[in-house]
Formats: sequence, structure tokens, C-alpha cells
Amino acid sequence: MRFLPAFLLLLFPALALAGADTLRVDLRDRPPEMWSIDGRPTGPLVRVLEVAAERAGLQLEWRYAPFARSLADLREGRIDLVPRVLPDPERDHYLHYLPSIGTQDKDILFAIRPNQRVERYEDLASLRIGVKRSTLYFPRFDADAALHKQPAVDDDILVRMFKAGRIDAIVVLDKTAIDIAFENIRFRDFTYAGLREPIHIENRFAASQKLHDSGRAALYDRLGRELEAMRRSGEVVSIYREQGVEPPTP
Repeated sequence: MRFLPAFLLLLFPALALAGADTLRVDLRDRPPEMWSIDGRPTGPLVRVLEVAAERAGLQLEWRYAPFARSLADLREGRIDLVPRVLPDPERDHYLHYLPSIGTQDKDILFAIRPNQRVERYEDLASLRIGVKRSTLYFPRFDADAALHKQPAVDDDILVRMFKAGRIDAIVVLDKTAIDIAFENIRFRDFTYAGLREPIHIENRFAASQKLHDSGRAALYDRLGRELEAMRRSGEVVSIYREQGVEPPTP
């Protein structure tokens, strides 16, 4: 397994490093499932893919990149895979989804200031809300063009915007990731609103439909069969539990 450090991010499309059986995979910080430590990918979602790829006879080449860039590069066929991508009609025409490794129930949360009260969806109308660029939350929110949404590429920028008073709230898909981002800037003057929206998701790796159709379908199918077998056997659950992370439901 190879990992391209962040400073090579912009050079990646021009590098001809990947062999025929090498999959180029993007990573973003989504702790506790996946993140980068000292330039290396880690977390149970990373480990699941590594095990499946090894059994399928495939090599992985990791790159750290913002999610919006990853989607764009999947669309253009510059990378092979991105972990944990939710389906969406706009994306579905350029993504090929591998078999799900399990289902997850999550709550969409809103980080707000302690003196604010956000108990109903309608309370969002007056707020400037930080969102992660290209991230899906829940249908009503995603489609609501009347809300004042302020996009940013990652959690680190969102929490700094919040601290600086440029936004009033942050919509949160992964609580652990936002908590870590706030801790990294030593900012604790926030809380979570009473408003929360439960969602049910399938945890899937998304592959490039363009590359799938241009000759890499067999590689993706080999990998997909291994992922499916790991889900059925309970190995996905075991990997998550070994790393102390709540596993997806098989």
C-alpha cells in the first residue's frame, strides 16, 4: 500500500504511478472510521478495504483530498474509489457503487452557540449555517434553497468560521470529526441543538463509472465480491470492534 502525502495533492492527476491492478483511493478525515495519522491512512474503514483488496489481488494507492475534489476526480476517471459515499441522483450517473459493507443509523446534528435555541427545523431560517461542500445531510435540508448555507471544504475551516463568528451553526454528519476539529483549535464555546434528524445509510465505496466502463469493471467486481463476503461472514463487524468503533449492521 502506498500513500500520497497532502503536498502531492495537486500533482496526483499527472502522476502515472498506478499499475493495471492498482486502485487509486481517496481519503478524507471521517474519524473514527477513517483519517490520516502522520501521513498514513488509518481506521476500520481503511482496514476493511485493505483486507478486501489484498484478497482480490489488488494494490491500493491512497491520496488525501477534500471530498468535493474526490467526486470531481471520480467523475473524470482520475481516481478509482472513494469510501463512504451516499447515493444521489446527480452523482449516480457517474458513480458505480460497490456492495454495501453494512447499514448505519446516524443523527444529523447542529453545532450552535450555548445561548442559542434550535429546537425545530424552522429555527434554522435565521441562521448562517456552515456545510461541508458536496456533503449530503437529509433531503429537506439539502433541497432547501431558502436557508443561508455557507460551504467550506472541510471541518477545520468550518470550526474556524464558527469561532470567528462568520457562521451561526454547523450542520454535522459526523460528530466525532467536528468534536476533534473544535478540540484542535481549543474552542469549547459550542453545544449541540435539540434539533436532530435521524438518517439511515448504506456504507458503500463509490467507484468511477467512467473507469468501470473503460475496462476496470473486472477489478471492481473482484473487490466487490470480497467486500460482500466480509460483510456476510461478520469480518467487517470484527474489524470495527477490534478498533473500538461502533460497527455497521450487516
